[in-house]
Amino acid sequence: MPLTTAFPFVPLDSRRSTEKPRRSGLTMVSDYQLGLGALEELLQLAGDYIDIFKVATGTARLFDRDHLIKKLALLKRFGVRSLLGGQFQEYVLHTMGIEAMPRHLEEARAVGFDLVEISDNVVDLGPGTRERLFDAVRGAAMAPVGEIGNKRQHSAIDAMVMEIQQVLHLGAELAMIEGQELMLDSRPNDELILTLKREVDVERCMFELSTPRVGSTAPEIYLGKKFLVKTFGPDVNLGNVTPDVVIETETTRLGLGSAGPLDLM
Repeated sequence: MPLTTAFPFVPLDSRRSTEKPRRSGLTMVSDYQLGLGALEELLQLAGDYIDIFKVATGTARLFDRDHLIKKLALLKRFGVRSLLGGQFQEYVLHTMGIEAMPRHLEEARAVGFDLVEISDNVVDLGPGTRERLFDAVRGAAMAPVGEIGNKRQHSAIDAMVMEIQQVLHLGAELAMIEGQELMLDSRPNDELILTLKREVDVERCMFELSTPRVGSTAPEIYLGKKFLVKTFGPDVNLGNVTPDVVIETETTRLGLGSAGPLDLM
């Protein structure tokens, strides 16, 4: 049922997808430890503005299994897809080898995950490994998401474009673009962002926001978010949104936030 909001006579940007499931304009929330009560409150308040919920890094390994099952079921009830963070897969590959992935993915599906992120932030995948992992994720009845970019140093722009195109060609549901690549010297990396706008299918890309974990300040994160919305419009796919700014992010998309309408940003 569509959300019934206050002030219904005030027009919203018609370019914004307002009904779920969305094909574009996805918001991915990244979280480490919300409890069930806090998550349900978040979903009741802002679930209409959340499309994907990422259980970040390897935190899934530390939750009580019954808690994790209930959490993912709660997300499903509110029409939010769950994503298993990529650094967990990197850890499994490094410590157990690719032979452990079928069992790992079987458990991911059993507890209720919909999407699995395949990244190489720390662990080098090596030739052909990403393709094998994508096939394994699909074989376990989930959808693969491929992360592109580096948290520690900036990649060459042409290499980023090529890798995004490769990941999408391999059948990733989304190419997740590392937030640190999208910022340069505390400002939006406009050369990279504008190149991506020209050369890749941005509807199949998710642009991660930078995070304090890698040194970004709140003003820098907001500046990057504003630039992405201004560049791609309100239906840009945004990732790494923290639970406390879901509705603030929606106001930025729609021009209702502190930056003002998009044509004034």
